[in-house]
Amino acid sequence: SQAYLVSLILAAVALLTAGNMYYMTRSLNVRFSIPFLNGLMAVLLLSILITGGVDNTGYLWGLLFPVMSLILMGLRIGSISSLLYLIITGIIILGNFEFLGSDFGRTFGIRYICTYLGIHILIYTFEYLRLRTFNQMDRKLEEATFETRSRDEFISKLSHQLRTSLNNITLVSNLVSKSKLDDNQRDLIDTILASSNNLVEAINNIVKVSNIDIHSEQYTIIPFDLPAAIRNILQLFPESEYEDLSIDTSFDSTLTNQVLGDPIRVKQLFLNLVENILKQNGTEHTKHIHIQAINEKETDTHIQLGFLIRASRKMPASASKTSSEESPLVLEDMDLSIPARLVEILGGELVMENTGTHSRFSFKLEFEKSELNLRRKEGPSQLESILTTRKVNLKEASILLVEDNVINQKIVVLSLQKLVKNIDIAGNGKEALDKFGLSNYDVILMDIQMPVMDGFLATKKIREIEASTNSFTPVIAITANAMSGDREACLAAGMDDYISKPFQVDILVQKIQHLLSR
Repeated sequence: SQAYLVSLILAAVALLTAGNMYYMTRSLNVRFSIPFLNGLMAVLLLSILITGGVDNTGYLWGLLFPVMSLILMGLRIGSISSLLYLIITGIIILGNFEFLGSDFGRTFGIRYICTYLGIHILIYTFEYLRLRTFNQMDRKLEEATFETRSRDEFISKLSHQLRTSLNNITLVSNLVSKSKLDDNQRDLIDTILASSNNLVEAINNIVKVSNIDIHSEQYTIIPFDLPAAIRNILQLFPESEYEDLSIDTSFDSTLTNQVLGDPIRVKQLFLNLVENILKQNGTEHTKHIHIQAINEKETDTHIQLGFLIRASRKMPASASKTSSEESPLVLEDMDLSIPARLVEILGGELVMENTGTHSRFSFKLEFEKSELNLRRKEGPSQLESILTTRKVNLKEASILLVEDNVINQKIVVLSLQKLVKNIDIAGNGKEALDKFGLSNYDVILMDIQMPVMDGFLATKKIREIEASTNSFTPVIAITANAMSGDREACLAAGMDDYISKPFQVDILVQKIQHLLSR
């Protein structure tokens, strides 16, 4: 009968424990669940102590209570709970009441209490040292995170200052080199330019040391047109700038709805991946990139897409070869850490492999489906119609330069004034908005770090104004920021292109011409 009684007690406790776990998993509330579990175990152990348990050894289970109580409830509350349980068991054992299932003597009671206290002290010491170690590790992690963030901020500021000064040296040297110089003077100017370029490479190497954590960036979920987002990024690689590059895309015809997610992350992923393919495998090759999205699994609410990027290169045909041969990329030369991390953030895994003729980059992403349909309309879109009507020649272009540094203003004006019709200057984002409201501009050259209003906010407000007036003005970010993610941040703010200081005037002019003729 005693064994049946113990079994009934264990069954009742098991049911209550299961109900408590169900409540905790459904409500995610541990504030009441853990104290309830601790009290339930105390009642169970006291019941086993009173009934004697199996073979009158129930008192041994009570020695486990300080272990469980200190771990579940913490050192302070757990100690109070454990000592309270000890007082109750001490009274029961030393009182030698008639209802006890076992006959405990006074000597046994003292030994039991001493053993219980020893276990309590041992577990308390262990938990104290464990929590102390974890707290020390947390502090060190916070210090390391702070140092990393401070290092990134220092490198960013240092890069900004150096690039601004180098940009002035480069542009002035280019202006002087176009004037009438003798051979010695031209040689000196070329030396200055070469030294400036070497300094730029040194700054780029310094910037590579900074590893900005992508996970810390804010993640937004909005409905967006996935094929359009990818195609918009690929427009940043026009044939006019990349003569030996061809990019084509194909999307599953069953993809009919927009998806919910972060379009900035998706754009950043494909931008980084394409840039790494172009940057790490030399300029003497003709490169072909094919991006394919396949609908692998779809439900009423979600869709899983498989992305396959095939990239290959061709050496130009030589005298001994009548045609060029297609070959895969050199994956060992590519730094794909940022794309891999972006894919991981989006819930996938980037897989890379080489076949006989091309390199394959594949990953799967799952999105929640939006109620909005994809924008598949025949004929040009409203934005394309606006862009078509705004085509102008470079010599007839009116440009707004938004720059707070007076020296930079003068140098850019000197570099462009003979190439364009008019250049207006704004010292900050607020002045740019005022001028934008009074005049029509064909291109805006926007600095990022400015007082009063920075370039990001100014561009966003310009886009808001244009949304209500059915107009569009291309914006090029001209900034000394060249850290990881800066280009993506500029594009996400509504800018159309990005150039970092120091830059060559010819490259800036090419970007302006591309946007004017788009």
